[in-house]
Amino acid sequence: MVIRRLRQLPPEARPHIAAAGRVLAEATARMNSMSPREIAEAAYTPGGPSLEQLEKLAEARLMGRPIRNAPAVAEVA
Repeated sequence: MVIRRLRQLPPEARPHIAAAGRVLAEATARMNSMSPREIAEAAYTPGGPSLEQLEKLAEARLMGRPIRNAPAVAEVA
């Protein structure tokens, strides 16, 4: 097995990475405060997965189940 060294990021990248971490934490906290239906409604776009499929995915996420095992995921493609 080949192990590659991770490249060091330049110091000017650090504030951008920290900002991205804050945005991710805020988005996760907001989503954790929503019901599965609210998450589905926020994620819905015409032509994409149905509200019911998105709601099942949100329920799986909130229950800590792997999303790939959620019902109806294969139908999304």
